Amino acid sequence: MITLYLVRHGQTKENLERIFQGHLPGTLTEEGIEQAKQLREELKDIKFDSIICSDLQRAVDTVDILLDGEEVEYYRTELLREVNWGSWTGMLIKDVDIKNLPSDVETQEMLYERAGDFVKYLKKNYDGTILAVGHGLINRAIQANIQDIPLSNIRTIERVSNCEVRKFIIR
Repeated sequence: MITLYLVRHGQTKENLERIFQGHLPGTLTEEGIEQAKQLREELKDIKFDSIICSDLQRAVDTVDILLDGEEVEYYRTELLREVNWGSWTGMLIKDVDIKNLPSDVETQEMLYERAGDFVKYLKKNYDGTILAVGHGLINRAIQANIQDIPLSNIRTIERVSNCEVRKFIIR
């Protein structure tokens, strides 16, 4: 059995600027750093058996703040990366036609499948209490996979805020 604490990284400069971050590293804002420190306090009494995070810098920085200097190994994976916005990466959200995605953007179907791969990876390789730090859209897709919510209903899952933690039991 896995108890999963699924967290979104702290607020970034790119979040504030309303930029498609996708696979950009991202830079935590002062508020994002404070969010991670507050989350560290909230999680301080939980003993994590393993920690996994996206390999993108904003997630790594969030984990480093959560660890507060503790020498703990954690695994970084591309499975937890945010959606790949392709040629839209780095663009302002207001400057694109969201109804006409370019062909190089990772589709919702692809993201949902990758989230399912992450859940399968967890079940195969982990047991116990796990902290996973990812991003808004991938975390929502992971939650959908865990709760057997089909892709067609993924928008029924509430948006994930910066440094929000959601807890799931995976059998």
